[in-house]
Amino acid sequence: MAKNFVINNGNFTANGNFSGYTALGQRVHFHKRQMESLGWKTDAEIKFPFYAIAEDKEIGQLDANGQAVVDANGVPVTSKRLTALSAFQNRDAIKQAHADNALLDIEIAQEIKAQASSAGLTDSAISALSAVAF
Repeated sequence: MAKNFVINNGNFTANGNFSGYTALGQRVHFHKRQMESLGWKTDAEIKFPFYAIAEDKEIGQLDANGQAVVDANGVPVTSKRLTALSAFQNRDAIKQAHADNALLDIEIAQEIKAQASSAGLTDSAISALSAVAF
């Protein structure tokens, strides 16, 4: 499940990704392209704090040669990594992203209800339709 995070320190890795940390020491992985989309390519360019929506993702383990690590049965070895889904330069931007998402869901529900009403569906049929739409 995705959660919100305040990133107050961190640094770029050798391959250009970013390891960000919260005040509570949680590490959040940011892909290089996410940081570049914020206009940040070096540690000196970053303006803390910044914000993220992140969740745990399963990632495959790699050996020193960049090859997938597999167990004795040939199954890839994985672990969970807290990974940013989205990154935002400021608090207002992350709040707006959540508001836009919630408002879109409300607008869709209203549109379904309006079109169902104009099609002559009863209130109970509209309620049933709305229940399966979300």
